[in-house]
Amino acid sequence: MSRSNIDELARDFRKVEKQLKNSDIREGAIVPAANFLVDRLRAAAPATFIRASIGVISNPTKYPLSVAVGLNFKTGSEAANLAYAFEYGTVERYHKSGKYTGFMKPAPFFRPTVDANRDQIVTMVYNAIAKIVENKLK
Repeated sequence: MSRSNIDELARDFRKVEKQLKNSDIREGAIVPAANFLVDRLRAAAPATFIRASIGVISNPTKYPLSVAVGLNFKTGSEAANLAYAFEYGTVERYHKSGKYTGFMKPAPFFRPTVDANRDQIVTMVYNAIAKIVENKLK
């Protein structure tokens, strides 16, 4: 690569840097990948009531590029709390009266789903950012 090509590339990067907004990356790459993962997690959830609590969690005004996928405790249901019991299991439980109420064996769904889709999500984000940058260079 010649010096003039490197200089041209550097100019292009500076041009893109000035034009690129956090919202472009967030809405064009990160949120679609997060929604893809939410769909996969909902499909893998062991109970219907847990599916409704899985979603994209973000605060774009405070953290413009921070997007999380997880259990939304604002739904008002106990589903988010119960999802942890499904994922990690519980210890043996006893009622106040002394009656044995059992335990739950771990039945992980969240982490295995994330692991199974990790490469595809990274590729989705990479390709989306590349497309955004390419469009800005036109």
